[in-house]
Amino acid sequence: MRLSNGEVLLRWPLDQHILTQGWKYNNGNKHNGVDLRTQIGNTAVRPAYAAEDGTVSATQLWDGHTTDERSMQSYGNMVDIRHADYKKQSLVTRYAHLFKFIVCKGEKVKEGQLIGYSGATGNVYGAHLHFEVILGGRRTNPLTWLDDDFTTASSSVYTYGPGEHAVERPAEDKPAASTLQTICASNLTNAQAMAVFSLAIQLQLVAMRLYWAEFSDAEMSHQNIEVGPITQGDAKAVLDKLSAVGAKGTAQAA
Repeated sequence: MRLSNGEVLLRWPLDQHILTQGWKYNNGNKHNGVDLRTQIGNTAVRPAYAAEDGTVSATQLWDGHTTDERSMQSYGNMVDIRHADYKKQSLVTRYAHLFKFIVCKGEKVKEGQLIGYSGATGNVYGAHLHFEVILGGRRTNPLTWLDDDFTTASSSVYTYGPGEHAVERPAEDKPAASTLQTICASNLTNAQAMAVFSLAIQLQLVAMRLYWAEFSDAEMSHQNIEVGPITQGDAKAVLDKLSAVGAKGTAQAA
């Protein structure tokens, strides 16, 4: 998005913001982008989203054979999105090593729109999303275009160079108070809890570790559960499921 001060604040391309490699590799060599962890539980195929409104300027299908790091094929399945110019220079974001993409060249996309799924195509040692921000044809540190809502996989991961920092959002651009909710329910039978657990799997809440449960009695015949923080739509679905199986839950602002 374009902020009121004219700066650009990009959306994180994944819902999980764990940095495994920064603008420089952990050994100090130049990386030219950032790598984001995609592994959650037993899957590394995670939704990838457009960082800002724009037009898909390029897509690439991995040929499955290249080992030449100088080739664009080293990126594997890849999507480039051209955004509105910034300070009279072209602005492009790149999403690489995808399992697959679901957009085509020339397609207009909105910020936060699903564009594909993370994977391990191209020259990689493990599944991750490689993300680049290219200004005027030159790659720049992506962390200077994003907010500071991230963690690093280790203390050796490079983040900012001298004078670099996350985008600072002016007060008038601050987001409204969170509308996320947490759903709690007590003393559910195992069957009731399993029904909610099955729904949480469908909504990918279990994979994102947003479902918690514990047995509430010594006989392990009843459970207390907590789901969240989740969107109001997901919260309604969970409450509806609880009602359908004859249980009650309470919603609290996250």
